[in-house]
Amino acid sequence: MAGKQRSIFLRFNMSDEADCDLYLKLAESAGSSASLTSYVKRVLEEYLSIKTEMVERQQFHEQMLIAVREEMQEQGMKLVGALLAGIGTVNVQKVPERPVPEEVGLPESCGRLPDELSSVLDFIS
Repeated sequence: MAGKQRSIFLRFNMSDEADCDLYLKLAESAGSSASLTSYVKRVLEEYLSIKTEMVERQQFHEQMLIAVREEMQEQGMKLVGALLAGIGTVNVQKVPERPVPEEVGLPESCGRLPDELSSVLDFIS
């Protein structure tokens, strides 16, 4: 039976602040658990399974991004091909030009300016 068992010994240096904090957190989290050792084993198992799951999700996410990019590129190329094929078959009618009136500018002189503008003209001159 001893050949099938493996053990890890953890020592916490209580004079080291990081070791002391970690031990106290483990002891507090274990609460009324049967033993601190069984609690640490359970925490390690959860941590490693979550880490594995995160790696798997990240790989799936990357695969989905690659597939979506490839599909977008393929569909984009199909659209460009359809547009290029349609350019030669479309008859675009030329819009007839409208005649430009002779007098486009401002008149040479006008009658009387509005009262609001007369004060501006006095200021300028």
